[in-house]
Amino acid sequence: MKKIKIIHLINADTIGGVEVGAKLAQTECRKFMDYEIRYIYNTEDTWVKKFIKLFQTAKLLLAESKDKDNQIILSSLWMSHIVSLIVKTFSKNTTWISFIHNSNYSNKLNYLVCTKLTYLADKQVFDSYSTSKAYNNKEINQSRIVNYFFENYDLKKFDIQDWSNREYDFIMVARNTKQKGFLELENFCTHISSQYPSRAKFMIITNDLKEILDLQNLKIKLQDICEINFKINLSNSEVLKYLTESKVYFCLSHFEGFGITILESILSGCFVITTNVGEQKNYLLSERRLIIENKNNYKLDIEYIKNNGPSKENFDRSKEFLFKKVHTYAKSLYKVVSEDT
Repeated sequence: MKKIKIIHLINADTIGGVEVGAKLAQTECRKFMDYEIRYIYNTEDTWVKKFIKLFQTAKLLLAESKDKDNQIILSSLWMSHIVSLIVKTFSKNTTWISFIHNSNYSNKLNYLVCTKLTYLADKQVFDSYSTSKAYNNKEINQSRIVNYFFENYDLKKFDIQDWSNREYDFIMVARNTKQKGFLELENFCTHISSQYPSRAKFMIITNDLKEILDLQNLKIKLQDICEINFKINLSNSEVLKYLTESKVYFCLSHFEGFGITILESILSGCFVITTNVGEQKNYLLSERRLIIENKNNYKLDIEYIKNNGPSKENFDRSKEFLFKKVHTYAKSLYKVVSEDT
């Protein structure tokens, strides 16, 4: 049987959750589909160059569609949605599937593209129930939820360990962007350090030292009150290692959807501080985590964290959610791609 060909169109090759997830899924996806990841531009390109490449990519895809019975494009992130709309408009041989990844929009352009433009796609898929609910006013179709979860996750990597053996007090894993909360990071570290009983050690794992926040400058600026450590462009296995060496995972993003790293942190034995946006509120016990309700309001209950973490209840609930309720990325994507409607 001939495999279905699908092009996953993504803005650029960075270490964001979308990009990393797609690359981690390649091997598994190729069991079911001819799955190709294609990027529109390079991260170092200027905005002028990015828009030139946008139209160049659309032109190339249009040319390729002429030689195919049906060209399937899966678009992720706003620029790829625009390219896909152009190709879909001028090609009768293209099926466009838009993939929406966040439970909240970050700016007006993102809002217009994700809430208006992607409705023109042949199909919409979402990274979580929360994202589907936020962007789709119609009845939610559970078969259109495609989480970044993979068959090759090994439960042996995840284990609750005694906190006394953990090197870092707090850990954050996210792209160095406004959407992930990096503009709030200095405030968070300052407030937490003032409440922590000892010199707090932070580990920040991200993709770019200076994209939004210069972590080297932050390290120097806060050196008298806490210790800032950072690692750039780590592999997934390296991230998991640092999670098992940290006590508290914190997520400052008000735009998360599925948030696989939140699950990984809990299954690595971390206590969790998160915002109340995204899928975590559907599987985490509200009384077993701390919630950041508003920006710049970081009240840390040390005794609460000490008495409640690592949480066996959250560990078990997260494991059940991940391994019993979430279908793997490859299987759920294949189901969406191969269905007629």
